[in-house]
Amino acid sequence: MSDGKDQVNTNTSQLFPAFNQLEGGGSSIDTGQQFLQWLHQVETSLVAEQSLPYQRFIRELERQLVVTSGLEKEVGDSLALLESLSTQYCMVSEKTTSLHLACQHLLEEQTKLAEVDRELGERLMVFQSADKVAHKLTSPTLSVQSETFLPLLSTIDTSMVYLLAHPNYRESPAYLTKFRACLTRALEMVRSHVKRVLETATSAASQQDISGAVNQSAFTLFYGKFRAAAPRVRHLIAEAERRASNSLTEYTTLVQDLQSTYLACRMELLQPSVKSAVAQLVTVHTRDHTGLVRAGCAFLLHVCEDEYQLHSLFFSEEEGEEDTRPQLGEFLERLCLVLYDNLRPLIIHVTHLETLAELTSILRNEVVGQHCAQHTQLMAFKRVATQMLADVQERLVYRTSVYIRSDILGYSPAPGDLAYPEKLEMMEQIAESIQQEQVMRGHSRQNSTSSVVSATSMEVGTITGRTYSGNSPADLHGMWYPPVRRTLLTLSKLYRCLEKPIFTGLSQEVLSACLESVASAASIISDNPAKSKADGQLFEIKHLLILREQIAPFQVDFKVKETSLDFGKIRNAAVSLLNHRSDILSMNGNNALLEFLLDSSPGVQEHLRDSKKDVDRRLKLICEQFIGDTSSSILSSVLNFNSRVNTFLTMRGDKAVKLSTQPWGDTNTTKGYVAETVRKIKQMVPLVQRKMQLYLANRETEFILFRPVRSNILSAFVNLLATLRAEYSFDDQTIIGCPTQEQLAALLASVMVVHVSNRSRAITSSSREVSESPELVARKMSTKSVKFQESTEETESNSDTIEAGSVFSDTTSNGDVKESEIASLSNGNSIAGPEFNGNQDIDIV
Repeated sequence: MSDGKDQVNTNTSQLFPAFNQLEGGGSSIDTGQQFLQWLHQVETSLVAEQSLPYQRFIRELERQLVVTSGLEKEVGDSLALLESLSTQYCMVSEKTTSLHLACQHLLEEQTKLAEVDRELGERLMVFQSADKVAHKLTSPTLSVQSETFLPLLSTIDTSMVYLLAHPNYRESPAYLTKFRACLTRALEMVRSHVKRVLETATSAASQQDISGAVNQSAFTLFYGKFRAAAPRVRHLIAEAERRASNSLTEYTTLVQDLQSTYLACRMELLQPSVKSAVAQLVTVHTRDHTGLVRAGCAFLLHVCEDEYQLHSLFFSEEEGEEDTRPQLGEFLERLCLVLYDNLRPLIIHVTHLETLAELTSILRNEVVGQHCAQHTQLMAFKRVATQMLADVQERLVYRTSVYIRSDILGYSPAPGDLAYPEKLEMMEQIAESIQQEQVMRGHSRQNSTSSVVSATSMEVGTITGRTYSGNSPADLHGMWYPPVRRTLLTLSKLYRCLEKPIFTGLSQEVLSACLESVASAASIISDNPAKSKADGQLFEIKHLLILREQIAPFQVDFKVKETSLDFGKIRNAAVSLLNHRSDILSMNGNNALLEFLLDSSPGVQEHLRDSKKDVDRRLKLICEQFIGDTSSSILSSVLNFNSRVNTFLTMRGDKAVKLSTQPWGDTNTTKGYVAETVRKIKQMVPLVQRKMQLYLANRETEFILFRPVRSNILSAFVNLLATLRAEYSFDDQTIIGCPTQEQLAALLASVMVVHVSNRSRAITSSSREVSESPELVARKMSTKSVKFQESTEETESNSDTIEAGSVFSDTTSNGDVKESEIASLSNGNSIAGPEFNGNQDIDIV
């Protein structure tokens, strides 16, 4: 402890001199002034003690400043040396670069001088070779077959191309003229050689007698001589064709001249032979136009193919032959025109549609569609064949239009054509007698049917899965009205021959003419006093159904767009002008003359005509007329009475006045109306159904047509029954005896059952069951009759649930037939369509 204190005291004495003086007695503090002085000394000592490290640091910095100044001087000296070195290096580098550039410039000048020397040599070579080439061409020993001829041509070509590329050289035009003269002379030698070879071959082939040109050996000689001559000139022609791709037009002209010479020799050799051969074909096929077209086209096609192959031996074969060398196409076309010139006068005098259709089919399918497709390079033959096809089609269209006007639209029916239903009844009797004989002999139903039904109907019916509905003569093509048969045959022939737009226009015309012709025939039948109006209507319905079914398989829309001008705007504008005459000279926007000029342009209207819809509309109209006329003939008394009742009820003022008090509405008169109508139902309904069966031969169609008639009968009696219950007493109703719905339905069912059980259906059933015993056949026929009666009664009972004043839901109150029912009508005829092939006795001229 004492040592520590001593050490502290020592430090204190060293740090603070004032304390040392005070402790040593060197000074004393007696007064306050002295204390302040002593305190000042202590503070001064403390300040000096605290600034001691800084003073030492300042001294160190001063020492370092001296050292740093020395280093800075040395660095400055070093930088001065480095700058001096850099200056010297740049000077050396510049001198070295300038020396290198000088050397490079000298090398470039050397290269340029060498290039100039070489170019001068080449240029001098081109100019110097002119005289050498001209001298060689004048040499008598030079020929186109020598080995030096083609290199000489190459020299001339190279020199000319060079001179053409440098027209600014001195004397370049003069030397170009010299080389062009040399080239002309060389090419003339080639031309003369090729022409001499071709003329030699032509002369050798012409020694054959051309009167027998159709002989195969003659044509063999024509081609053999040229095939033998081809190797002698082929390399020259190939070289000319290769050089023709350059800018020199002389070679192109040479190739064209060679082709002209070749084709002229071939034309001189072949044209008389081809004319003689075609004339002989025309003589052989004098009346066989189709055979002439087939033989002529085959002959010309063979000649064109041989000529094309022979041409390929002389000239290069390329794609698009006719585009690159039209001369060959013109040559082949001239040969083909020999046949065309002989066929066209014959075609324009053909009046038979069958022949024209067959010619069109041959040219379109066999010649253009098959042969020309296999020989795509023979475009000249295709052009002539296409022109021939266009001529035949034009003639076919014209003759078809004439045929439509004369034999369809202008057809004058013979008495036998309008002998309906006599011819149908006669054919049915014949069919029944044949069937009876077949049944007696034990033949099958199929054999008996094949003797009556046309082969087309049975065959197509088998293909389409349609069931033949019976042995009615309505199924025979021979029973069709001739314009209908001709229409379908015409369509079937045109369908394969013409393009769809042309066929569509002609089909529209022929169907419209057929509809008009059938309507005219139906009108004649209806106007015949010995026949009823229903005969004409059923006749038209039958043939309209045939038309609709037969045109259905055609894969084409029977639609034609017709354009017409509407002059209604002109009339309206004229009327407006007359009404506003005072505004003609007005100078404002209401000028009548200006409005007339702006509004008087005719409008363009487009109408879309659809033949199928025309047939459907006509069919719907005739069906509605048949239904309405049949209903009116049966219900004339009741309908007249109902009409009077409606008028009476409308005009009756006093409700107490009864209908039975009227003279025309008493009990006995009304009873007569009812009795007469019931009698007509019993008499006319079987007759109507018999006519429908005879004409239509299809149960579904018969049912669809008779259902509105039945509905009208029920509706008329429902209205009558409602009137009787409202206006008559019970005793009067009993006296009148108006049948109820159930009684009337039973009456109609009984009449229809009697109709269904006629002899034709019985014979058909018996022929179908010929192998069975008579008792079994009779039992089956009875069962089928009962089933049909039950189904009919069930249908009628469902239909009889209607209320007073209503009709069947599928028909309208006036007997119209819905579009869906019209679409389901069928005539029982098989659909032939484009495969229709009518009876063989049809002759279209």
